[in-house]
Amino acid sequence: MKNDIKKEWDLSFCGLNCAVCDIYRASHGEPELHDRLLKFFKENIDASIISVSCEKCRGIADRCWTSDCPFRSCAINQGLTYCFECKDFVCEKLIEFGKQALNHAKTIDNMKKMRELGVDLWLASQREVKFCP
Repeated sequence: MKNDIKKEWDLSFCGLNCAVCDIYRASHGEPELHDRLLKFFKENIDASIISVSCEKCRGIADRCWTSDCPFRSCAINQGLTYCFECKDFVCEKLIEFGKQALNHAKTIDNMKKMRELGVDLWLASQREVKFCP
């Protein structure tokens, strides 16, 4: 496994890769991406959004993109690092999450492999760093 793997892979509770997430990157040194995403969110989701910012779900709750994330609170309450560690994996919430976007569905498939192989072996087997459109 590469020594810099942590820079390339930063997995959230639900298996998304924060290191390549547009929302995370937009708030960490990519101002043009920030402006583009802010415009998109204002026009398509919520005109009251004034900033695009995320400190990842493993940080302080009100500094992650979705502070009311059901996966974050569920995993923290159960003392889990990833959703795949849960006895109820794959739960209904994850199934619904997987229907929202192709990269969400992919994370569920990947977490099944992580559960089978372990995170380190799974990461070592990846040829590309991915998961954010």
